[in-house]
Amino acid sequence: MVDYDKIRSNYFIKRLNILSEEFKNRDLIMEINKSVLDDDKEGIEICKTKLDILNINYEVKEIEYLKMKNKYEIAYLLPHNFITGGLKILLSQANYLSKKGHRVVLYSHLPKPQWFDINCTYRQVKEDIELYRAVAPCDIVIAGYYDLIVDALMVKAPLKYYMSQGDSYIFNWEDAEPIIRNAAYTAYNLPVKILTVSSIMQKKIKELFQRKSLIIPNSVDESIFFPERRRNTFPINILMVGSDSIDFKGHDDIIKALYELKQEGYVFRIFWASPTIPSKIYYNGKLNIQYSICPTQEELGRLYRQSDIYISGSYYESFSLSTVEAMASGCCVITSDNEGVKEYAVNYKNCLMYERGNVKDLKYKLKTLINSNYLRKKLRINGINTAKKYTPDKMIENLENEFNRAKSELIYYLKRE
Repeated sequence: MVDYDKIRSNYFIKRLNILSEEFKNRDLIMEINKSVLDDDKEGIEICKTKLDILNINYEVKEIEYLKMKNKYEIAYLLPHNFITGGLKILLSQANYLSKKGHRVVLYSHLPKPQWFDINCTYRQVKEDIELYRAVAPCDIVIAGYYDLIVDALMVKAPLKYYMSQGDSYIFNWEDAEPIIRNAAYTAYNLPVKILTVSSIMQKKIKELFQRKSLIIPNSVDESIFFPERRRNTFPINILMVGSDSIDFKGHDDIIKALYELKQEGYVFRIFWASPTIPSKIYYNGKLNIQYSICPTQEELGRLYRQSDIYISGSYYESFSLSTVEAMASGCCVITSDNEGVKEYAVNYKNCLMYERGNVKDLKYKLKTLINSNYLRKKLRINGINTAKKYTPDKMIENLENEFNRAKSELIYYLKRE
């Protein structure tokens, strides 16, 4: 039986070692190309001066053929096949770009995800072949995680991107292991254009890595996440989404608040959609949680629609896709006040927001929403309207505009042998 976790780990370590070497031995050609992508004129001049001092010969090359194209050959390098919001966005981009007439191919060492309906070509690369070696020459390559920038740079594609969607090291930089900080810093400063999902991520990327980035808004699939006519039901249905093994998602806070409300006599049902089997038994079953393990996207949409309240307890998020999907499905949202969700969530307008980690505040917000039909109706209507701003058409329009702009300005500095 193939151990895919081991394959992922081995390649990740290999790429970290490559990044560590680059961290110690900065390549000036890569540095100047990075400055070109960021339109950093001062950085370009500094690199040119260094190249002249070191007597390194170089030339400037333009990519003419790409300027004639309006449909592109695009390769996505995928980090895994797990149920995550980040991977869902990559797969959604690929599907919609393919629908618009671009030739899109997904590459991964792992099998094709079964939880998402993929409508473009998926190629599982043999375990003993490095990912970039399997990628056919194309116009655009997009790395789905920072270590995959190593492979993206070796793919024969004139336009290279990294889709940065946030991770624990971004939000806990000081506590991250030195090798991760060094590798991430080096990867982010390689000559790829950085795309991201929110203003908070754009700010973090600038602060941590001194790089510019372009926001490509996330999208909600309206064919899956949509509202239905709703009647007041008893008891209230409350939904949680995500694995309980991910501490920063704040599920323990939510469970504690719900348990204490049960103890106070509140009546409600709890649904939990999780990509993994729960690792704990919560209060010996007294909460009577109904689990949906590894749900399809269609099943997840149905769970949102049959739930009255969705709770997100994350301590940090880059955007929080599940929260806006809940809004799109007509589910009232209670969310922690993490920075990412503030991209679109407004307290007492389209959600109730509580202080992250504050179980007492969460309980108060739950009581408020359970006891007010008026407030639930208001949050439901405003949430649906908020979600309408995040359409696939807008996401793909932003991507295509970037590709068209980049091809017209594309130049490369190359070392002359």
